[in-house]
Amino acid sequence: MITENSVASEEIIINAPAELVWDILLDFDNYGAWNVFCPSVRGEPVVGSALEMQVDLGNGLQLQTEYVTRVEPCHTIIWSMENKPGDPVHADRTQRITPIDSKSCRYASIDEFSGDFVPQMMEALAKAVELGFNRCAEGLKKRAEALYKD
Repeated sequence: MITENSVASEEIIINAPAELVWDILLDFDNYGAWNVFCPSVRGEPVVGSALEMQVDLGNGLQLQTEYVTRVEPCHTIIWSMENKPGDPVHADRTQRITPIDSKSCRYASIDEFSGDFVPQMMEALAKAVELGFNRCAEGLKKRAEALYKD
């Protein structure tokens, strides 16, 4: 879903425990096994840690560095652009896992933007980000459900 200043994945139901989905989401070393949108992340899921990622917005992989700004175990991780004062775009990506019961959960991802250049950035990249987030969600679902059945 695209709004004036955000891009979100569809919320999906994953038929696997929230804890397993969380473990997959934080296992950066194995992103290439399931995440075609962001197949490589280097860093630690710890507040303040730099994450060096390769992201595919439709033109091949590009390097992007973001910083972990919030971690709520088994529920939420947020990483953000450096977000210096005066930057033309600020971005914060939230990935949230919500347990339904002991064997399933909901997953959603949203990037929230602010800054003077947001309208131009949204026009240029919002659809690619939405597609990427949905591909990420689908990959996470497929990976978690396959591991849970094993």
